[in-house]
Amino acid sequence: MNMVKVDGRTTRGHENKKQIVLALIELIREGHVSPTAEMVSARAGVGLRTVFRHFKDMETLYREISSEVDAIVAPVLATPVKGDTAHEKLMHAIERRTDMFEKLAPIQAASLVHLHESEFLKNQQARTVALQRYLLRAFLPAQIVKDKPLFEALDLILSFESWLRLRRDQQLGVKQARKVLQRSVEQLLK
Repeated sequence: MNMVKVDGRTTRGHENKKQIVLALIELIREGHVSPTAEMVSARAGVGLRTVFRHFKDMETLYREISSEVDAIVAPVLATPVKGDTAHEKLMHAIERRTDMFEKLAPIQAASLVHLHESEFLKNQQARTVALQRYLLRAFLPAQIVKDKPLFEALDLILSFESWLRLRRDQQLGVKQARKVLQRSVEQLLK
């Protein structure tokens, strides 16, 4: 029987790295859009040197949270839009999108704060916008997609930035903000 010896330092290192990433995500979810390395190390229960041993800078640490975003987005992509009519499908798609936005809001808001200083976050933002536009095209009728100004208006209304403004700046609840988006879309399509 061949036994593999496990190095405790390696295991502890992986655990520390995981704790650091979880600490960053927790701080962001609590509203700290730009947590410092000191805050992350304190929350993770590790020394500041340990944070920088695993992540050479905060940019590297922010890269790690992309897997958290993917875990939120994946189920949405895997679930088909429901409804018998184009209107029902559109309303369901808005519901799904806003549920996803609500879950992503703290992480997305934090990434927008650092967008100007991070090539990785700029690329992630471009990828997110492209994915949102792709999904919008997927469930809209072809005649709407072909109407460029209408499509662009719908894309703007159904963007994360619109959701963030409704929730944070206009201080609407989830149901109210969703209704605003649905009403806006209905008015555009009249």
